[in-house]
Amino acid sequence: MAQPKLVLTKQTESKAVKPVFIDAELHKQILDLKNETGISIGRIAEKFIRYGIQNVEIEDEQ
Repeated sequence: MAQPKLVLTKQTESKAVKPVFIDAELHKQILDLKNETGISIGRIAEKFIRYGIQNVEIEDEQ
């Protein structure tokens, strides 16, 4: 069964700035999404985090 997709809707860029500390490669990938959609990095990160929390599966140690 396919996982649900995270959908980003294009919007005009926000003027507010909020720092997000992540790995440099992840930052580049999110920056690419920001440039394509106009959604702020913080808002994109928030959507990914919210999706992850709602779809997390916790497994016991083997």
